[in-house]
Formats: sequence, structure tokens, C-alpha cells
Amino acid sequence: MHREEALEKIAWHYLKKLTREEATELIVQFFKEPLKPSLREKLNITAIIQWETHQPPPDLKPGNPIYRPILIDKMKRPFRGATNEYLAEHLRQVVGIPVDKVEGDLPKWLACPVCGYRTFEVLGDWDTCPVCGWNSDPVQEAMPDDPTGANGVSLNQARKNFAEFGAVSREKLAEIDPDGRKKYPRGA
Repeated sequence: MHREEALEKIAWHYLKKLTREEATELIVQFFKEPLKPSLREKLNITAIIQWETHQPPPDLKPGNPIYRPILIDKMKRPFRGATNEYLAEHLRQVVGIPVDKVEGDLPKWLACPVCGYRTFEVLGDWDTCPVCGWNSDPVQEAMPDDPTGANGVSLNQARKNFAEFGAVSREKLAEIDPDGRKKYPRGA
């Protein structure tokens, strides 16, 4: 199975499990985020015009098909950087689809400056690493001994904490993806 097909099947599996409230919250989040070109090309013009106002419509109906690409994108997001081996295992064990392997190129993601796992599409854009909890703060990454910023600890202290107990801080332990270390590739 190709990687894109695997991501699509995983996304649909999780989409079917969403409650109306969860789907509504995900769509509302969409209105507060930058619109990625890859998602824009899949959206109905009505959804794009709504996004441009940055306000969800007052009568938001999450079952409306114009929002389906948004929800599928949100369901894919935690799996985009995952290894093909992880995707195949997830399809077999969680989704229940017998698949021998997943093929296709992994995205060229960047290594987290704390844990070294390839979890960032871009560094310094405030995303959070699912493996260690580091919030990619460009100031802290430029000044590794400065504890002021998004993480509450310096980059160097976060590295020590990760080596000691597996997260940038003890508070972040609860937010770590339990599969993170086997989901994402490691690299310099």
C-alpha cells in the first residue's frame, strides 16, 4: 500500500469515531490556523471564503461535506511524519486492515533540537514535538541557555531533562505521544 493511501485509511478510521462536538471543535480550530496550500486545493470555495473571514459560520454543521477535507487533514496530522513501518503496524493492529507494508518516501522533516526525532516540518514555528514536548521557539533555539520563552526551560536544560526522564519538563510528560519514539524516525 502506498503511504498516501495508508494515511487516508487511518484518517477515515479516526474521522468515523469523532463526536459532533469534537468535529465542530476541529473545524473551529481550522479558522484560527494558516491555510496550507495542500489543503486549500482540496477545499470547496465556500470553505475558503469562510476561512478568509477567520470566523466559523454561526450555523456551523460539521457534517457538511465542505468541511470533510479539513477533518481528514486533522486526522492525518498526527501520522504524517510517521515511518512506513509504523503506519503498516497501525493499520494492522488498530484499524484492522491487513497490510504487508507501506511504501513511499517519508517527508523530509527536521529533527527536534531536544530529542533528535524528525517531528518538525519547520523549526521555529511554535509547533510542539510529540516525542519530548519541546515547543519550537526560535528565540530559545538561537539562545540555548535562555530559559525565557515558550518552554519555561532552556534548550540545553530540556535536552538534559529528556535524557533523564523523557520530556522537556515533568509537566510535559502527560502530553507526550506514547508511540512517539517508535512512530517517528530519528536523525540529525
